[in-house]
Amino acid sequence: MNYSAQPDMTTTSTGFTINAGALLASAPATATATALNEALAAYGLCLPVAPLHTDATLAELVACNSGGRYRLYSGPIGRYVRAATLETASGLLHVGGPTLKRATGYNLHRALAGQGVRLGDLRELTFNLRPLPAMTTLYLVAGPLDRLLMLAADLMTANLELRALAFDAGGLLLIALAGLPEVVTRQSQQVLAMADLHQLAVTRDPANGWRHWEELARRHCALPADQRLDMTLPRSKLAEGIAACRQIGDAATTIWGDLGVGSIHVTPLPDARRYATLKAQLATLGAQPCYEFGPPPQPPYPTLTPRKHQTPGDCIAALKQVVGDRYLIHHPDQLAVYGQDASIAEAEALPYAVALPASTAEVAALMQIAAAHDLPVVTRGAGSGLAGGAVPTPGCLVIGLNRMEQITIDRGQQVAHVGAGVITAELQRAAERVGLFYPPDPSSQAASTIGGNIACNAGGPRCLKYGVTADYVLGLTTVLADGSIARYGDGLAGQGESDGLVQLLVGSEGTLAVITEATLRLIPLPRARRTTMAIFADLAAACATVERIMASGIIPASLELMDDTTIAAVEAYLRIGLPADAGAMLLMLADGEPEAVERDAAALAELAKAGGAQRVAVARNATDEANLWQARRVIAPALARIRPNRLGEDISVPVTRIAECVGQIKQVSATYGLPIVVFGHAGDGNLHPNILFDARNPTEVARLWPCAEAVFKVALAVGGTLSGEHGIGTLKRPFMTQALGEAQLAVQRQIKAHFDPTGRLNPGKVLPV
Repeated sequence: MNYSAQPDMTTTSTGFTINAGALLASAPATATATALNEALAAYGLCLPVAPLHTDATLAELVACNSGGRYRLYSGPIGRYVRAATLETASGLLHVGGPTLKRATGYNLHRALAGQGVRLGDLRELTFNLRPLPAMTTLYLVAGPLDRLLMLAADLMTANLELRALAFDAGGLLLIALAGLPEVVTRQSQQVLAMADLHQLAVTRDPANGWRHWEELARRHCALPADQRLDMTLPRSKLAEGIAACRQIGDAATTIWGDLGVGSIHVTPLPDARRYATLKAQLATLGAQPCYEFGPPPQPPYPTLTPRKHQTPGDCIAALKQVVGDRYLIHHPDQLAVYGQDASIAEAEALPYAVALPASTAEVAALMQIAAAHDLPVVTRGAGSGLAGGAVPTPGCLVIGLNRMEQITIDRGQQVAHVGAGVITAELQRAAERVGLFYPPDPSSQAASTIGGNIACNAGGPRCLKYGVTADYVLGLTTVLADGSIARYGDGLAGQGESDGLVQLLVGSEGTLAVITEATLRLIPLPRARRTTMAIFADLAAACATVERIMASGIIPASLELMDDTTIAAVEAYLRIGLPADAGAMLLMLADGEPEAVERDAAALAELAKAGGAQRVAVARNATDEANLWQARRVIAPALARIRPNRLGEDISVPVTRIAECVGQIKQVSATYGLPIVVFGHAGDGNLHPNILFDARNPTEVARLWPCAEAVFKVALAVGGTLSGEHGIGTLKRPFMTQALGEAQLAVQRQIKAHFDPTGRLNPGKVLPV
């Protein structure tokens, strides 16, 4: 990885390159996670994947998409892969980059996990890091299995800082808690009280707690694959699944796993017949294969039914037969409504028709008709995209998915089953009503749909702490180019054989398949939150404070930046008393357990003061919270007072290069004579430079795209990317070769050809011709 321009990197004698301020580390693929974490401990950081099989290399862990001991809390390793270098037949190939958000073409770096794509031999990997927990406590609980299962179920609904619930069906449960000492101490008392209610004996054993499971894993991995069974079950079916394993196994069979994740590992099975019987019986309970200890077979790209010839006949009549007259739009006046999205991109001509299906089956029927008539297909949600991704191709069939708005929350499994047309904010509210939390929060959340969020791998302010949409997608239902229905992902833990393809489809902007339904991971709702506002005299001081915060071991839920032009526009619009000479403002949100929020909010205020903040305000109640965020929410209407039009970009750059990047963007603004305001998610380097212009002024319009190109060049020059969360669409497509290079684009075109051999899915988007 050529990130050497960043000044605060450290390269260790073992070949690890650690950038603590950006929460990144690069390592040889042959290194172990154990060795990497030993090096990271000196910085108070970790890769939160601690394999039970401690000798496994990083390449092996990525191939399996392993999660290790703490996969209940941290998930599999694929969530942390940011970049990779691979050796291919034609030379080295670099995918991904040093930014948390990266909506620039297909997510090849994410799809490496679980062998969703096989591009070559891994040589180096770059990971996003997390702070080491201040305290970790392990408890061993012994007793009858039925009581252990009931205790585990109670613990999963108690909103604790649980890292693991490892079990041995012989009557042993390991409970891992981690976090601030005061939080762990308080929650430990809850755990002990709950165990006492179930009349279970508890022993605290931080030194030796994992040894039993390490030995189980060692024996498990030493066996041939056909003598061990690894499955993930819905948590509500674990008791039945374990009972089936006991019934079909024999006295030598060991049954173990993690009750929080729903994983069961069975070692050994007496013969092939019983192996097949057990696997089939667990499948009836909703179990999916798990590849924690061995890589899945690389899932084949879809096999499509080739179109032999164009079908004659009345296409409009066929489409009406699927969705009905009411939900098929083909009059030119009505089609014009679908001629653009929220960007400044303009369609060359109207679509052929717009269909509004209500189910996956209807989408499949529409796609079959489109294939038979050789119609291009453009999928659309709320039309809130900012890159032209939903702008129709001339003569295409637009499939609008807004009617697919079903939501089912499975509180026990902590997942949501949703249609692609569900409004993001509606899902968030539905989850919060049962004490759960869907963290991705794009600014368009009140209008944007989940399908659109998945198509662009949407982010938002909370992604700094919680990750992007891709980190929450466990399963997808899709309709392929020929109209066939395909389902990818295990829908449980993200460790099935097609979960790598899920990651490939997330962010593909409708160019590979039509996503109709999704299974999304939910997490416990944070108990407390507090916002801190800091105003600085100059931008450099604010950016330096961001770096200090990121290197401090605190990860705010949000860390937002507004530059001087943005502040002035907001103050002119709201008149809320922001100082006229302010150079920058930071909004910092801490959330989580009350003790942690108290500590983090105080620490953020002190870091801001130490960084030279002129004014620091900490919210005391919900009203204060709303007032502090008001300035961030009204940026769009405030900017309209400066110029009536704006081109809103969303470059993503390494955190340690934010100040440098913004300074160069200011120079671009002066060079082209167009105001550029910069705000965005400073904690993850996702900046939103907005170029303001008047579309009625031909000279400003003429300078607009050269100005945008100069902004993109600045982002790429500091190791950034064209888009963090808006996607490429049509507006950024001309810059893709410069951003990714021909070698990576060639791979992406090959993937596109596999999924869409005739190029009918959202043509003219993402990949340059």
